[in-house]
Amino acid sequence: MCANIGAQQVYDLQGCLKFALENNHNIRKAQFDKEKSAQARQEILGALLPQVSGTGNLNYNIQKSRFIMPNFMNEFLPPGMQDPNAAKYMTIEMGTNYTAGIGAVLNQQIVNLSLFNAVDIARTAEELTSLAAEAREEDVISQTANLFYAIQATEYAAGMFGRSIEIMDSVLISMETSYASGLIRKVDLDRLKVTRTNMSTQRASVINAVEVQKNLLKLQMGMDISEQLEIEKINPEIFDIQTNIGDFQDFDPNLQTSYKMLNRQQNLQQLQKKAAIYENFPVLTAMINYNYTGVSDEFFRGETNYWFGSSMAALNLRIPLFGGLSRSSKIKQANFELLKVREDEAILKQSLSMAHKNALLKLEDSRNAIQIQKANMAMAEEVYRVTERNYSQGIASMSDVLNSNSSLIQAQMSYADALNNFMKAYVELRKASGTIRELVR
Repeated sequence: MCANIGAQQVYDLQGCLKFALENNHNIRKAQFDKEKSAQARQEILGALLPQVSGTGNLNYNIQKSRFIMPNFMNEFLPPGMQDPNAAKYMTIEMGTNYTAGIGAVLNQQIVNLSLFNAVDIARTAEELTSLAAEAREEDVISQTANLFYAIQATEYAAGMFGRSIEIMDSVLISMETSYASGLIRKVDLDRLKVTRTNMSTQRASVINAVEVQKNLLKLQMGMDISEQLEIEKINPEIFDIQTNIGDFQDFDPNLQTSYKMLNRQQNLQQLQKKAAIYENFPVLTAMINYNYTGVSDEFFRGETNYWFGSSMAALNLRIPLFGGLSRSSKIKQANFELLKVREDEAILKQSLSMAHKNALLKLEDSRNAIQIQKANMAMAEEVYRVTERNYSQGIASMSDVLNSNSSLIQAQMSYADALNNFMKAYVELRKASGTIRELVR
């Protein structure tokens, strides 16, 4: 994963990928979403368990209520004792000065298909969130790998610049000796010095580009920008060993996280349809409650202090009879959404298959480009050596030397670019074949 050189760690690809998977902030956010989804499922599961609540109250009746009723008391008296002026109605004061009570209620779902279906919906949503977290990890893996290989290729290009500058320095030493001996013109020596200065400037730009890419990689990995990051050097000879196209010829959409997610979405849509259907089904719940009530004219003492308990058990049945055809419309809408998801599945399958085939072609093209550019670079190096030797023998001009040097630098840059494109194509094929995680192993 990484090697120690003094106090400095040198990261290989697996080291960078594992660091990113542990520290990338987007992956952490996806993990939080995953845990949140799990808690949402637990919330719905909790609704299937008994729901118990308690109550308590203490009341002081500042003004008691009164009950109005016919004045039957006067009518019950003998005729001679009845008061002809008595009121037709009489009022009776109700209740006591103080009332109090405590109680508990237990509710339990017995038959509620909508709630049971909601648990399945939450479980499927949790699976979707988990797959979304996996997709985020795969994106981080591919982006980190691309940056890693880009840095390797750019550092390789900087090394090629360094080699060219070293060759030119040796030529400059020879030419300065020849100029001191009067064998060459000063203008030729100056032109070579200008070319050498330009090459140094270009190499500095390439080195700065490496630092910019490293900062991007550190951001992707979740590493502090102020930390030093050293990447292992590229080894062009092992590329063909790393990438065997024959391993990727077979395409299986079920290996693709995006395809798995769409399958879960289809399952979710089927459950949504069930939810609309279950709205037509009865709901049966059980309820048990107990209350302990006290009344008193004094503050719960004396002769008027009474306490008594009461309890009840019940079954509640709710039967939907007519919903204005709205439930039927919901079912039809759910059917259409399910059909849309199935079309999306067919589209995605075709798209993934096309991406896989294109990635195969791109990797093969980039492999051929590497071979071509490698041979071209070797030929440019040979042309430069021959031209420089011919110049020292007086049978080639300085323009020939500068042109061959420029061609060599261009060939070196093209080869480095071909290496980068090859590894990018390799990462793309890994992702298109659903095996991107194997880069971490």
